[in-house]
Amino acid sequence: MKTGKLRNLSTALAGTMLSLASVLTASGSAGAAESTTYYGTYQKADGCPYLVTSSGRHYYLPGYTVGGNGGLYKSGGGFIAYPGWRIQANGTAYTSSGGTTLCTSWGTYYRIRATSIYSY
Repeated sequence: MKTGKLRNLSTALAGTMLSLASVLTASGSAGAAESTTYYGTYQKADGCPYLVTSSGRHYYLPGYTVGGNGGLYKSGGGFIAYPGWRIQANGTAYTSSGGTTLCTSWGTYYRIRATSIYSY
């Protein structure tokens, strides 16, 4: 008899924990974008850094700079790539209509909030 009561209690608790987990998962991920890896080549236009995908989409890379030699640099000064080099950006793509007006050739509407960028 004790085994049956424990099994029922265990099943009831498992159902409660499953419900709680689904609530936490739903509320924890609401509005949060998933981090993805983006591949393309580094290009610059109007002094602004871009990742250009194989389909031709230009993603502006805020937080990264173009050096005097045309290279892509981290904000702290670490070199990443020269124009035409293949790069991968790990982060989240988003759109923004605001921002700099210097990047007029390709604009800054499509952006990647990159946590890291590597050349390969």
